Amino acid sequence: MSVREWFALIAFASSVIFGSAGLVGLFRFPDPYSRMQSGGLCGTTAVFSAFIGALILAPNAAIAARIVVIMVFFLVSAPTGSYIVARFTWQAGTPAWKPSVKTKRLSRRKEHP
Repeated sequence: MSVREWFALIAFASSVIFGSAGLVGLFRFPDPYSRMQSGGLCGTTAVFSAFIGALILAPNAAIAARIVVIMVFFLVSAPTGSYIVARFTWQAGTPAWKPSVKTKRLSRRKEHP
C-alpha cells in the first residue's frame, strides 16, 4: 500500500468511528435535542471523513472537484436540516431533558402575559 492509500484508510476508519459514536449517541441521550446534536455533529464529521478519504484517492482533478462540490453542498445542507428539525421540535412543545435557562424564561413569559 502506498502512503496515499494509508491516509485514505485512516480517513475511512475515522469515518466509521465518528459514525458509530453518532449512532450510540442517538440511542443513549435522553431528549431529542441531545440526540440531534450527536447525530448531526458526528454524522457530518463521519461524512466529511469519508469524503476526505475519497478525495485522497481521487484519480484526477475533475473527480476531486466534484467531491469538493459535494462537500460544500453537504456543509450547507446538513446543519440547515438539523436546525429546521430542531426548530419545529421546539415549536411543537417538546421539552428538553432538564429545564434550561431558556426553557424557564419562556415558561415564565407564558404564565405572565
